Amino acid sequence: MNILLAEDDKAFGTILKRELEDDGYTVDLVQDGVDAVLKAIENNYGFVILDIKMPRLDGIHALKIIKKLQPSIPAITISGNAGNGEMADSVRAGALRCFTKPFVIEQLKGDIRQHVSRRIAVVNEHVG
Repeated sequence: MNILLAEDDKAFGTILKRELEDDGYTVDLVQDGVDAVLKAIENNYGFVILDIKMPRLDGIHALKIIKKLQPSIPAITISGNAGNGEMADSVRAGALRCFTKPFVIEQLKGDIRQHVSRRIAVVNEHVG
């Protein structure tokens, strides 16, 4: 599965990308919301992870645009300093949930695996 990761902290983005790739995912890493939207236009992703606070276009607004392009795309937002309002805004924009940094990467990977398993079950249900 292809994942779009938008994270402006280069070091953290690189770590998260490597962790996801170790689980077998293909990950495109961008560093702002504008590039995230452009990548979403160019590619078909199975999952999106967006930092809320990014330059040029924040993660919430990027998510709203991406959801207009691909309404069923699952997404998770992450932030180092999001308040409850921003976390709620990200869920209203279509995120499954918002992680606050620092978080346990295994929790994020678990959410992705759980979503992939549900998606496979739905496909199998329709095929069978």
